[in-house]
Amino acid sequence: MKKTLIFATIMMLFGIMASAQEYIEPTEKWKVSEVWGNNYHGWSFHQDWEVDFTVENQDGRFTPTDVEIAEAERLIQKRIAYLNRDHYNQQGMCPVIDEHMRMYRRQYVGFTNDRGDHIIWANFLWDDSLTDEKLGSDVLLTKGGCGHFWHVKCNLATKKVYGLEINESGDIEYLPRLAKPKPRISKSKGNKKQKVRKTGIIHTEAEKQF
Repeated sequence: MKKTLIFATIMMLFGIMASAQEYIEPTEKWKVSEVWGNNYHGWSFHQDWEVDFTVENQDGRFTPTDVEIAEAERLIQKRIAYLNRDHYNQQGMCPVIDEHMRMYRRQYVGFTNDRGDHIIWANFLWDDSLTDEKLGSDVLLTKGGCGHFWHVKCNLATKKVYGLEINESGDIEYLPRLAKPKPRISKSKGNKKQKVRKTGIIHTEAEKQF
């Protein structure tokens, strides 16, 4: 009887230890999805991904789905030639953007406005030195490079494509981050086991509006 009790106690202790070893405290992770479609290839960034710019009348963020990105691409590719009719910053060795749409890899960020409209901010980059890993690791903001780098907005509710911005001429410069794009984790005061994400502003105020 005594041996049986000792054996049961040992087995119970092993069970407790095994349960403790199997428990993994969950941590929050940034999410980004690679997307492919007709004449486009890019990355969709999750609504919780910190960006250092806003859109007009912004009320929140959303994560663009494959269907929404396909619709935004259809609208952009249909209307970009008209929006780009002045060929701003596309002289000399700088490409005319609407004539080389397949050459650009994309990054997509979703916003909502105060009417609840879904707005996709689409970033277009033509730089063969950029790896897929780099393009999927963070939203890249640039200066210089002329028609090799541009971005535009698409309101999926109104079907409006607007806010075309094409980089100025000059050497390409990737704007540095003032804070890391991944979350910083710390324990909350109320619950020591609970973890919360802290984020911060990254660029200067002048660089936030596009």
